[in-house]
Amino acid sequence: MTGKQVDCNVLVPSDKKTGDFANAFRVVQDNGREWFLDFFVYSTMDQKATLVSRIRVLEEFLPAIRDRLSTMMGQVPEESVFVVPGPGGPVEIQ
Repeated sequence: MTGKQVDCNVLVPSDKKTGDFANAFRVVQDNGREWFLDFFVYSTMDQKATLVSRIRVLEEFLPAIRDRLSTMMGQVPEESVFVVPGPGGPVEIQ
């Protein structure tokens, strides 16, 4: 997928201005070329993750997401690491 920068107005509905809190995420293939980006609130006490948001994207969009996040974080892209901090160390969400 070739990236294209677009300069446009972005409308953010008032009920979306603060966003949803998440402290964990995963990427799961749905079917063929579509993937889910799942965002969770993970509780170390309950050892449970609750889905707060799910986004479906085409496979071709995943490298752009990875690259943008890596650039924003100033890091080299890593293979799919989906962990959350826990009191005894990182906890992987699968």
